[in-house]
Formats: sequence, C-alpha cells, structure tokens
Amino acid sequence: MERLTRLLLVLEAAEPAGLPASRLVAVGQYGAGSAYDAQRQLARDITALTAIGWDIRNVAGPGVDAVYRLHARDTRLRVELAPEHQVELVRAALVAGDAGFRDRLGDLPEPDEAGLVRSGAQPRATPDPLTEAAYAVERRCLIRFTYKGRPRVVRPLLVRPGASGWYLYGDEAGSPAPKWFVTDRMSAVSVDPPVTAGPPREVTAEELNPITWRRDPRVDVVVETTAEHEPQVAAMLGPPARREADADTVRLTVPVTNRAAFRARLYELGRRVRVVSPQEVVDEIVAELRRFVGPATLGTP
Repeated sequence: MERLTRLLLVLEAAEPAGLPASRLVAVGQYGAGSAYDAQRQLARDITALTAIGWDIRNVAGPGVDAVYRLHARDTRLRVELAPEHQVELVRAALVAGDAGFRDRLGDLPEPDEAGLVRSGAQPRATPDPLTEAAYAVERRCLIRFTYKGRPRVVRPLLVRPGASGWYLYGDEAGSPAPKWFVTDRMSAVSVDPPVTAGPPREVTAEELNPITWRRDPRVDVVVETTAEHEPQVAAMLGPPARREADADTVRLTVPVTNRAAFRARLYELGRRVRVVSPQEVVDEIVAELRRFVGPATLGTP
C-alpha cells in the first residue's frame, strides 16, 4: 500500500507531463533482480490502481518506453459500476449529448457528432472505435478493423476498461484463442449487420485469466513453496492438481497450458516459489532468464 501511495503522489505531482516508467520503477523501489522484473511489477501495480478506479494511462506512442499520466477524475462510477454497465453509461451519455461526461468519468472517447453513438443506423462520420465496439457487443455484430498494421475480423465478446484505456475482447477469425484489443489503437473500424457474430457466448472469469489459456500442450509442473506463501502461489499459478506437504514445505503439481503466462507469474512470485520439475520447464526458465540478465549474473539452478 505504501508503494502504491508513493506512485500516486509522484504521478499527481508530475501532471500534466507524466513520468517515464524508469522513474516510477525507481520510486517504487521494487528490488527486482532485473529491469524486466521491475517493469513487470510496475505494470502490475498500475493495473491494480486502475482496477480500483484510478485513471492512469500510458501516453507514449507504440514502440517506445512507457510514460504514465494520472488523470484526476471522480472514481466512484468506475469503482461501483461493472464494466458492462460503464459501457452502457458511456453510450447513454453520448446519445444525450453530454460532452462533459468524458471528463468526469475519464478514459472515454472525445464526443464527435450527434450521430456518434447509434442504436441502429450506420455512422455518418468516421466511427469512434469504442462506440463501434460497444455497439458490436450489444447487437452481436462482427467487427472489422486494422490493428498493428493488419486487418482483423473479430467476434466481439465484451468491452472493459484496463491499464491502457478501453479494451475489446473477442474471438479473432483464424486465431485459436480470444484476444484483447486496445480500442484507441483500432483504425478503419466497421461493423457488420446485427447478429452476424452468432449467438451470445458467456465469458467466464477463468477465460479472462491468461494462466488458463490453452496455448501449449499441457504439462504438469511441480513447484515448492511454504505454507505461508501457498495461498498466493495457488492464486497466481492456478489451482493445483495435487498437493503434498512436509513440515513447512508444500509441493504443488500445477497443470500448465500457457507457458509464457506461467513464467511471467513465476517471476512475479520471485523467491516465494521454486520449480522442481520437469527438467524441460526448468531449462526453459533458466534460458529465458539468461537472455534477460546475461549468463554471467545467473547461477546454476
């Protein structure tokens, strides 16, 4: 809590210019073993602050180091309303012509013309990505846009706020797993007629957790921790398929289907957990850490 408070104070003092991520890492005093670990811990803190209502945005362009700004907003609506209700409130405010609503809630698109948000008619001007995404979710339309230089066709599932603004979550054509798209980075947006996305599909909390995504063949990874840290390890790595305890040592067998997400969570846990087997996973982790910090500074596991 003290670290989060320090981050908020320096971000507020730095307005309107914001602060680079490297400065926030120094303020946070993360004590991480590498710059990569420190940046990940900072990103985790920014996400936590955003989740409780603070409007913190990365205002740097793509491909450069992050620069974060804290926008002073009334956070009550962002905290008390569920994401889907926030989206509906955004649409209603824009329909009513309330241009000041964006400043009160934060992280909303700049109102354009009277027909910016619609309930049925096609847009008369350049469409706003967030508005189009919310409409596509509500009316179950396929949505088409350009993202990172590539045209995409997505079956939208939900729109929700996050660390970089508003996100569209959906099934992209040709992709085996759902993806997140920052609406501010979407261009050339258009939507197909209603119901073209098919019947609605419920999005579960587990589905939104990348540790559960099936991107790799399943492998059962054995990790060791202490009884004190077991709840946090289980929350970060997922529920174990098997548990063994000996004195203060707890050994958990964790099914892993997304190795990249598993390694990222493992690095956040740091010394609170140790990977025991299989050896291929241990070797994979060591190889990745060597790329981060260099072979001279990394000991034998």
